[in-house]
Formats: sequence, structure tokens, C-alpha cells
Amino acid sequence: MKHAQSNKNYLLSCLLFCSACLLGLPSLASAAGVNCSASGINCLSGGIGTPEREELRQQTGQYSLWISTVAKKTGAYLSDTKITVRDSKSRQTVFTTSMDGPWLFLGLPVAQYEIEAIFHEKTRNSDLQFKKIVNIKKGDHQQMIIYFDVPNTAE
Repeated sequence: MKHAQSNKNYLLSCLLFCSACLLGLPSLASAAGVNCSASGINCLSGGIGTPEREELRQQTGQYSLWISTVAKKTGAYLSDTKITVRDSKSRQTVFTTSMDGPWLFLGLPVAQYEIEAIFHEKTRNSDLQFKKIVNIKKGDHQQMIIYFDVPNTAE
């Protein structure tokens, strides 16, 4: 009898989760992308495929910075980019990750940061490296598009 009740609970949990996925209830179903939160900074990475990008686009208001990585010549989205965020005053690294898709959302607190991006981490090619200062203010929702001069990317 105990086993039958356990199976019922399991089936009910599965049904509830699947229903949440179909109805799009964020409290019960996980969002597209990969939650890469670390060091107290909320982040979400992904954007592979149009459905995932559409779902992620709906969450832009929850983050202070949205980074996109793109091929300069073709406009193709790029993933596998290492992002390092440093406090521009102290030069301390506050966040680092490798992007799981072409989009990265960061919930950075108010401050000025240096954003460093390296496409394919082991490269020494300066066309595949990028640095920029960004100033995050209260209530910001900034977008940064990083273009890399990469050969042989499809549109």
C-alpha cells in the first residue's frame, strides 16, 4: 500500500511539473537558459535557438546588463565566449563564466565595471578579445553587443 501511495505522489508531482511547463508558470518550471549565478551576482546564459531566445527576452527586465556575442561579418550568434567582469576601481574580478549560448544576462549591482570577453578561451588573436567599461546605475537594463571578427561562421 505504501508503494502505491509513493507512485501516486510521484505521478502527481510529474503531472504538476508538466502542467507548469505547458502553462509557463515560472515558479514551478525552470526558464530557458542556464542559471550561472555566482558570487552573489544573478546570471542567466543561453539563447541557442529562436524559442529559447524568445523565452529569455521576456526576462531582460530582471537583469542590469544583457550581453550578446555576434560574428562581425555575418551577424551569426556566437557561444563559447569567456566573460570576466571586474570592478573598475579595485580591479578585482567579481564574476567570470563561459557563455552557454550567445546571450548572457547579469544582475550587477550599481558600480562601474570592466567587461572582458574572449571568444574561444585559448585564443591569442586580438580580434577575438574585447574589453569595455560599463557604468551600471540604479534601475539600469543595458544591452552590450560584442562583435568578434571570426572566420567561417554561417548566418
